[in-house]
Amino acid sequence: MNPLPLSATLRLQFHRGFTLDQAIPYIPHLRKLGISHVIASSLLPSASDSHKSRGIVDFTHIDPDLGGLDGLRRFVHALRQERMGLILTVAPDAMNISPGNGWWRNVLRQGKRSAYAQYFDIVWSAATPGQSEKVLLPVLTSPLDAAIRCGALKLGLDETGHVEIRYGDQRYPVSSESEEALWGELNCPSPPQTDSNCESSATDRASIAPDVTLLDPGTTEGRSHLETFLAAQHYQLIEGDWTHSGASALVTLKMDRRPVFDDVHGFIFELYREGLIDGTQVDRIDRLTRPAEYCTRMRAKLDSLRRERPSHLQSQAPLFIEKSLAQDEILPLEWPVTGTTGHDFLEQVSLVLHHPDGEAPVSALWSSLGQATFGEIERATRLEALDTRFAKEFETLRTLLASDFKSNGRAADRDLDPALRAILAVFPVTRSYFADGGDSGADFRAIDRAHLAAQPLLRGDQLAAMGRICQYLADARIDTPERQNILERFESLTTQLAEEAETALARYSRLLSHNGTGGHPGRFSAGIADFHKSNEARQATHPQALLRIATPDTEWGETERGRLMVLSEPEAEWPLKAQQWLEQTRTFLTITSHGPSPVSADAYRIFQSLIASWSLEESGRTGYAERFNRSLLSALRDADQHTNWASPDESYEAACLGFAGKFITGPLQSDLSAYVTRLDNAAALNSLAQALLWMTSPGAPDLSQQDARRIFDPAAQHSTKGEHSEARQSILESIGDWKSGRGRQALIERVLTFRLSNPELFDAGRYVPCKTQGPLAEHVVAFERRSLNGSCLIVAPRLTLSLAPDDALITTHLGWTETTLSAFGSWKSLVHKNISVEGSPFSLAHLNGTIPFDILIRTG
Repeated sequence: MNPLPLSATLRLQFHRGFTLDQAIPYIPHLRKLGISHVIASSLLPSASDSHKSRGIVDFTHIDPDLGGLDGLRRFVHALRQERMGLILTVAPDAMNISPGNGWWRNVLRQGKRSAYAQYFDIVWSAATPGQSEKVLLPVLTSPLDAAIRCGALKLGLDETGHVEIRYGDQRYPVSSESEEALWGELNCPSPPQTDSNCESSATDRASIAPDVTLLDPGTTEGRSHLETFLAAQHYQLIEGDWTHSGASALVTLKMDRRPVFDDVHGFIFELYREGLIDGTQVDRIDRLTRPAEYCTRMRAKLDSLRRERPSHLQSQAPLFIEKSLAQDEILPLEWPVTGTTGHDFLEQVSLVLHHPDGEAPVSALWSSLGQATFGEIERATRLEALDTRFAKEFETLRTLLASDFKSNGRAADRDLDPALRAILAVFPVTRSYFADGGDSGADFRAIDRAHLAAQPLLRGDQLAAMGRICQYLADARIDTPERQNILERFESLTTQLAEEAETALARYSRLLSHNGTGGHPGRFSAGIADFHKSNEARQATHPQALLRIATPDTEWGETERGRLMVLSEPEAEWPLKAQQWLEQTRTFLTITSHGPSPVSADAYRIFQSLIASWSLEESGRTGYAERFNRSLLSALRDADQHTNWASPDESYEAACLGFAGKFITGPLQSDLSAYVTRLDNAAALNSLAQALLWMTSPGAPDLSQQDARRIFDPAAQHSTKGEHSEARQSILESIGDWKSGRGRQALIERVLTFRLSNPELFDAGRYVPCKTQGPLAEHVVAFERRSLNGSCLIVAPRLTLSLAPDDALITTHLGWTETTLSAFGSWKSLVHKNISVEGSPFSLAHLNGTIPFDILIRTG
């Protein structure tokens, strides 16, 4: 059977509690839903307590705990029965250093002699007389001698019976030479056997010879021997900030080296050649030194294997990349990829559903709380990071720049430090690609924008140094190894600093509906024309890019964000309500070292979080306080201002939790419920609008298991038994029960089914924006998806609070009659029964007195 074309995807997060075999029964249901491809989380072995794609320890086989290769074959066979495909998530930037990583342990055991020593980005110590360079491991929380003296460093046996060094739950192998010497000194055979002087059981992982003074850290002789043994290793344990707990620490892979690329991807390419996967999603592409080169290699290898695949599976492989695009950034057109994983679409939809008239009053309220703009907060978090987490990386980059400037006759003055810091603090995109051979206009514009934005941060006499740095970075005529090294380090540092946006997002609460992965909360809204422009650009360059409206990393899902979006509308009077609550909750504050707590900005954040998550049904509040408190604590610690993950301020956290608790259990609870009720119908329309635009815009909708919860959730399955009559209902009738969440779910299911049965419209059809005119023109986003065989017309609502939807989401407004759409011909509605319209243009009068959205098919 010929496979389905890429139309819509669904992500499955496999783990020990949800294996490949356990997923098989759901496949027919996914096909009926309208899914063409499953995107699987990484199926490779990972550290036990890590996120799968962040904890890979072995690239050579499928994790046996997930079903192994045989389990994958069974899963793919079931997919093929439904003509569906499989896309595998790949994380090539790093590996976990837990004991399951044989490559890394080989490096620690053999040092630079290891065949894998060049696979990792390793910090080596300087060679000393009689000793070679060592791997520096900054993992100790105290100096080495203190760790030895207090007994934190111990020797034990791994599961194979070999000696290992233990520090907490971390495990480090030892060199074979030092191990043989140790057993000789202990008079134990090697490998160890049962003996009165040594612990023999490898399975119970007991400490070695606890009664032998030779290794006793409590004695001078024991400490000396242990120090000598540690010094004989190919690595050096030192005090540092590589904070980890066994399975959560990562070591970067040198993916620009061809042998590394080949070994990391060899098994994945074999899966593709055999037809067990159909494409890949590459995580964290910008963490690679040369992402363009990587994408080119991936595409070339996948294309070269196409003819070796089964004859019916030889279409080009999808190649998606995880990349968050900064404001005004575009995906490099020269990268041979299918598209991004869709974070940019999340932002695009969010912006068009916010009311521009809300920006000034909401911004004024945020400013009145003593808070800065997002740009100012983002700069501050980057500068903090340069002084702390990335201080060594910054100093290395500054030193290399100064050295190269000096050796080539360029001035390397004292202003180099502040000038470089300023550029890094304001760099407008995740990174440039000069080190990757990039010379596009986008890279030069990024340098120019950084040059301009950094000027206010510097004195006049420091501007010349900044100009020299920018010119050096962009000058391809300087083709030297030194510049290449500097570029790689500069681009790595800007990437890491861009990820500090997560901290900035946690501190910036002007309107939380913007705070998510891929979001740029400095932008408040965008017009309908901007939405169309983004869709047209995607259709022209990456028509099969993935589309997402929520991710596991976003604090709020699309339903919660739908509520928060309503706060942008003037009719919500949100600044007034927030100021009232701030005044009414003064007695809820607790004095801490930060003064009256929570501070006003955190109280304001709590108000928004309550609005987003508050259930109007008593049954929905079971366990609510516990869930809310967990979410609030996470947000407070992520902000790293008044508390953090490393050193929690328990008194401030208790003040915040107590404040929220008093709000939801005291007299203000009724006011909260009344305000949420006021917003809720408009919020429901926002949620439906997000779903409709998601399902019909250029690209492939990318769903999560939550989006298909009627398939995966037994409770949802039970609650919808007997509802098979929905297939005979109109879309409008099927979404009537919106308060339970089934309305949005039904809309997704019905539109996906329609999309899959009309691939010519959505997979290859044109995108044609439709102009609206009349009193409600700003309340409608409309466009055609057009092919040679027909057209469909999408009409979605926006700025919905002023439309005053009732509890059935029906709006009654004479303005619908006077609002026209620039679509020509005759059309039949798939949403509203017995509705046909025609004209050039035609009126939207049929939306008056009903739910204001539509999907229409051209009939003439």
